[in-house]
Amino acid sequence: MARTILCGVDGSAEAQGALRVAAALAGRLGLRLVVAHVSQAALLAVGPGSGPVMTEATEEELRAGKALLEELVREERLADAEQRSEYGLPAERLADLADEENAELIVVGSRGRGAFRAAFLGSVSQNLIGIARCPVLVVPPGAAS
Repeated sequence: MARTILCGVDGSAEAQGALRVAAALAGRLGLRLVVAHVSQAALLAVGPGSGPVMTEATEEELRAGKALLEELVREERLADAEQRSEYGLPAERLADLADEENAELIVVGSRGRGAFRAAFLGSVSQNLIGIARCPVLVVPPGAAS
């Protein structure tokens, strides 16, 4: 399998900046670029004695993820980039996808919320750093302008 960079995108300006960085790195290093969007699953508490259950993806969510990827790849003129539209918990799914794609690096954006807000609201990039089995490059806001 070709050496790969995986870039997670969510439609934000920060993710688009991360995609630019990932594309530049892939181009300079001659690596395959896989662009992935993970539609956020919800966790439902079902009752005492059982853990949370993840909701199933709807056709609309999957279509929206594919449309987002197609738009970003077209805007950034990345015709050779492979696209993966996934469903689940974003950090966990990106880490698993990196394993599946044999990625050497995961690139994601950061919204720069600060430590308190990230801890309270959660942070895909922060969670990903803790669970990914390859290096993670977090591109801060404005770094790829």
